[in-house]
Amino acid sequence: MVAIWQRSTGTEELLDVVEEVLIRDIDSALAEVYERMVESDMARAERRQVEYIPMTYDQVPPSHFHTGNFPSLVLNEVPKDAYPFIVLTIEEYAPSAIDSDMDQVNVYREALVIHCLAKANPEEGSEVVFRRAIRMGEAVYLSLASEPSLRTALAAFVNPVRSQPSIPWTAQEDGHGEDFWYQAVGTTYGLTNRTTMAD
Repeated sequence: MVAIWQRSTGTEELLDVVEEVLIRDIDSALAEVYERMVESDMARAERRQVEYIPMTYDQVPPSHFHTGNFPSLVLNEVPKDAYPFIVLTIEEYAPSAIDSDMDQVNVYREALVIHCLAKANPEEGSEVVFRRAIRMGEAVYLSLASEPSLRTALAAFVNPVRSQPSIPWTAQEDGHGEDFWYQAVGTTYGLTNRTTMAD
């Protein structure tokens, strides 16, 4: 892994590095999150006096990543059987006025947004899809926070700066049959990105 924060980097390079880290680490991070939640899941079932059913997750293959626009592009073009899915995009991209006196360095304040899209079958329902989306968001954070080449950039702000779930929606997975549940969680990370002018 190249430590990109030891040299200049642009926005597209940043997105490429984040994608690389997530493709490499997201499945192990999901396993960690789900293992940590087992006791809580069991306690909730006991409290509600219902049968405990272990929550499961699907791995996120490299083909289930998209960089660019959200939500309409992804929701319209991503097949329902491609969930879980992760979308990387930039919500804010502006020169930093604080560092404007450093004419040899371009400093940008950026908001990296990572949308985690989860699904649940009709029997699992809306609560399971909510919990799956939230856990994907936590696994993304674990992956990014444990990556040395991203630590400095993430330390520029108290991260994540915002995390917001969508309203869940339903759709038939293959065009017929019962409706599956879908939900997204978008998590925003504040970054300071510096690029050096070329000689």
